[in-house]
Amino acid sequence: MENYVSLIIDIERSKSFEVNVRNEIQTYIADCIIRLNDLFKENMECSVTFSAGDELQGLFNDAVAAVLYFRLFEILMNPVKVRAGIGIGEWTVKIENGLSTQQDGPVYHRARRAIEEVHKAQFQNIRILSVADDIWVNHLMNASLILKRQQINTQNLVQVIIELLYPFVTKNMSWSDMNKIKELLEIKYKNGPKSFSVAGKTRNNLEDRNVDIDEITVIDAILIDGKIKDVEDIILKKNMTAIVSKILGCTRQNVDSIVRRGNVNKIRELDYMALQYIAQKYGGEDDINYIGTHFR
Repeated sequence: MENYVSLIIDIERSKSFEVNVRNEIQTYIADCIIRLNDLFKENMECSVTFSAGDELQGLFNDAVAAVLYFRLFEILMNPVKVRAGIGIGEWTVKIENGLSTQQDGPVYHRARRAIEEVHKAQFQNIRILSVADDIWVNHLMNASLILKRQQINTQNLVQVIIELLYPFVTKNMSWSDMNKIKELLEIKYKNGPKSFSVAGKTRNNLEDRNVDIDEITVIDAILIDGKIKDVEDIILKKNMTAIVSKILGCTRQNVDSIVRRGNVNKIRELDYMALQYIAQKYGGEDDINYIGTHFR
């Protein structure tokens, strides 16, 4: 049987938010996933969509792509905390042209079990469940979690800009639509989670930040192919902070400080290594069936 990858996402403690805040977050999520679905469409069997309440669900043909989708969604959602379960397995109930919520099979059951395990975890917000041994990968994927959640708004905005300018991609991801990239950034700084108390911390809105979207002219993607390389040569791009400073209308020194204090490069280093390990262990769309035969 052919294996697929199911992704389930939900918001932590969403019922604790006031109704107007919850509606605002859902509108923002809807705007984000429209663009993300387009960027990831070559690796998706069923687009990510709302399934119940604040929960999202989608089906992929590539484990790396599913993790990348959640990773970018998580960064875009800061300071709202999100979590995810990923299942790898067979897709046995197929409704042609149906939504992901209408499909079924072991791939969905494993994703559901994975996110239920995340609900009980203290140090993780994402887990993979397959027929293989997933312990190492689940720890590696969560290594940068505390660093992401410690970021303040400006640090997170710089993280978002760098993720869009220098994205981690699979070989089939379509990252050439500059308009979609610019729209995601505009949605983030104009409509992202505004000033409200999240886990006892009040965050400021980003609307007062001058962001020149037209300065985004070149996208330099980083391929996740399972081949481990010198991570500094991959992560530290030439003139990266100078380009970000033009987008933000501030000095390069200011961006350097934000990157350092926000652990932006460390987050990308840890995530890069985790993603390459996932590519090695589970493969991409061409060889994901390996785990279905090798580990049975």
